[in-house]
Amino acid sequence: MSRKYLRDHGTVVFYEKSQVNPDSAIIAQVFRVYRDYSGDYTKVQTEYVIVAKYLFESGNPGRATMYERWGGWQKSNSVHSIESYPHCPIESIEEAITGTPFYYSTWDQHEQPQRDYVKFFALYSKYPVIEILTKLGFKYFVGAKLFDGKTYSCINWRAKQLHDVLRLSKQDFQLVHKEKKLNPMQLRLFQLSRRDSAPPTIKEIQNFFTDSVGDVMNELNVVLKYSTLRKAMNYIQKQVRICDAYRSYLGLLIAWRDYIRDCETLEMDLSHSLILFPKNLHEEHQRTMKLVKTTSDERSRAKMIKRAETLQKYKFEDQEFVVIPAETAEELIEEGKRLEHCVARYADKHANGKTTILFVRRKNNPNSPYYTIELQKNSIKQARGFKNASMTPDVQKFVQQFENAKLKKKRKEVAI
Repeated sequence: MSRKYLRDHGTVVFYEKSQVNPDSAIIAQVFRVYRDYSGDYTKVQTEYVIVAKYLFESGNPGRATMYERWGGWQKSNSVHSIESYPHCPIESIEEAITGTPFYYSTWDQHEQPQRDYVKFFALYSKYPVIEILTKLGFKYFVGAKLFDGKTYSCINWRAKQLHDVLRLSKQDFQLVHKEKKLNPMQLRLFQLSRRDSAPPTIKEIQNFFTDSVGDVMNELNVVLKYSTLRKAMNYIQKQVRICDAYRSYLGLLIAWRDYIRDCETLEMDLSHSLILFPKNLHEEHQRTMKLVKTTSDERSRAKMIKRAETLQKYKFEDQEFVVIPAETAEELIEEGKRLEHCVARYADKHANGKTTILFVRRKNNPNSPYYTIELQKNSIKQARGFKNASMTPDVQKFVQQFENAKLKKKRKEVAI
């Protein structure tokens, strides 16, 4: 490569103490660094351009502010990294935080993929409780908060007392502090169970909801609207023991969650123990599914029939193909079966007008599924054939003709 094309660049993030509040604030600046070798190689100079600035302030409350250079300096809506992997001298961080509250932030115990630590210091400015959580062995929650992981609502981020941070009484906090092997879901279940008259112990929760059970918090949130945790645990054990349909706690909880939702749809009284805890969950769930399906089918069928009248305007044909609207849920189910795609899942959306399903058929075989079109806001969102195949050239040409005749014409009329 010729030297006239040779240019070098990089990004550096450098931390310093705030000159205004050196005891309680730190700053970081982002430099773009350039070296241009295209001219006289004996006079190559390094150019530094500041493209972003950060201010991290501790206090009550603390705050973090970012400014970016877009023509002039503008305040950013959020604190974020400029680049994925900038160079950030760790020594600059160590020197900047010395003598400030940030020195105790436990920043060096949390890996940062971007390696510039701006997201961490921004979070610490807002929630200094990070220090307590890390030192107590709950650094998982800090990482989850930093990178949009699940925190299960376990943490009161603005609390100051240790027990309040974990949403517990002082007595329960001592139990949790002593038992440091709780995973996040177990901690959340322990928190929720404290309001019950006979809550399970930490050991019972740990032994029941092991890591092998998996994350069942979403399912339990539905169950615990109506049941205490201990009653739920007893019921789960019993059903898994007596029913071969459920081989795991996860499988049973998914079925129980869906059963409860069915009961809600059917307006059944879940305060009645025989309804909330049926003797055979599998059999009762099969029954409620049929009831819900019957109710849903009746409503959907009526909506489909009514909507089919308004969709006749989309009928279109040429010498080889024809477009016709879906008129019943049964047609959508058959379309999905024959073409081996998932159009049947769109039945409710089609019935409620949230999407529109049209069928492309060969003119000489109009009853045989060929291609399926989905319209949204009077535009073609997708058109799929057998096993979600894309359109063939001849089908694509026909669909374009349909679009010009039925969709673009309508948009023009609306505009006028």
